[in-house]
Amino acid sequence: MIDKLLDFMRFGIKVSIFLIAVCLSTSIYSQERYVSGTISDSITQKPLPFATISIRGTLIGTASNRDGNFNLKVPVHLEDSFLIISYVGYRSFDGKLGDMSSEEIIFLSQDEIMLEEIEVVPWSAWEFIQNAVDKIQENYFSEPFLTTSYYNEFITENDVFLKFTEGIIETYNPAYGDTARIASKLIKARRKEELGTIEFMRNRLEKRLSKEQKKALKRGEDWDTMSLDDAVLSATFGGPRMILRQDPIRDTASFLNPKYSKYYRYEIAGYTTYNSERVIIIHFESKRKLQHRKRKGDIYISLDSDAIVSFDFESRIIIPDGVRPLLFLAGVGVTDPTLHATMHYRPFNGRWYANDLSIEASSILTDKNMFSKNQVSTFNIFQSLITNSIKQNDVKKIPREEQLDNWKPLEEQVAEDPEFWKNYNPAASELKHN
Repeated sequence: MIDKLLDFMRFGIKVSIFLIAVCLSTSIYSQERYVSGTISDSITQKPLPFATISIRGTLIGTASNRDGNFNLKVPVHLEDSFLIISYVGYRSFDGKLGDMSSEEIIFLSQDEIMLEEIEVVPWSAWEFIQNAVDKIQENYFSEPFLTTSYYNEFITENDVFLKFTEGIIETYNPAYGDTARIASKLIKARRKEELGTIEFMRNRLEKRLSKEQKKALKRGEDWDTMSLDDAVLSATFGGPRMILRQDPIRDTASFLNPKYSKYYRYEIAGYTTYNSERVIIIHFESKRKLQHRKRKGDIYISLDSDAIVSFDFESRIIIPDGVRPLLFLAGVGVTDPTLHATMHYRPFNGRWYANDLSIEASSILTDKNMFSKNQVSTFNIFQSLITNSIKQNDVKKIPREEQLDNWKPLEEQVAEDPEFWKNYNPAASELKHN
């Protein structure tokens, strides 16, 4: 009888613990909710990618994705706080979280500040840049830090997706001004299947591949049976390293370097705001080609902190004259490839870091035919990276054996994890800090 009583008591204790756990988990879950939405231009209705979204006075934040969408987890105790959305050239949005629905459509209005509204130091455009460059070590992270970021890359031909790969990347970032190399580690990755197939010069290239295969087999040589589509899927363009190397502050781009300033024209293009700071816009443009490229774009410099807070620029790669005859003989026409890059920096405790970076390369290829219509294809390669976690304490370099291979497809470097991707939402990349 006593044994049965003890068993009943043990069962009761287990049930009680289970019920307490359920109540606690329900209570904890009820202490947060999600605010989702789309950020767009109020006039054009076009989405605003990589807008900075944060809760005032906290480190909770995210960035909108390429389609302007975001998803932010909000603790209930912050219901009375304000959501701040910042985008260069636009008036910041400032709204009380408690008044927002779970699905918001937020329109931002372009912000143009009149010159008389700002008291400006009487400097030339280049002097503003030089002053900002001189204060890089003062304005940006002065110690190494680790970031975890969402990364994606894709290739399209005439707007048809040929490849889409995404991954979670951990990156060791040396202090700004340090010449040590950035190193990344791949955490998760996947490639989406069932996309389009390449069409440009397909018949010609497949015939050429078939001939080369027959020659190789006749000689008794091994032959790589990779198809054109397999070649596209296995192609990589430097991965995260490529996009991280586009940070003009870390690698001192030519348009920020006094040594090359004579190759550019600089002018003050206007004023705006970003992250509640007054910003001056410096436009630059190449006078002539430098290192086989011409560049133009805008540099956004805070008048409050003298920090460069954003870049938006385009590079046109000039195909060398010696290469063009070879392309002509091959029957291929190529427009000068263009590369468009956008970067936004975000402040924390008076220091700035690269919050998001995106680059898009584009070129038009023409298959020239004498007796039939020319085939024309527009190819685009896009890469983007959004930071969602920062670590400043106990930062260690990533061992060489753990570093990702930037020239090998991401999905071939880690094991598949469908369950992770089933629950992961890149638009919900909550910014964390430790």
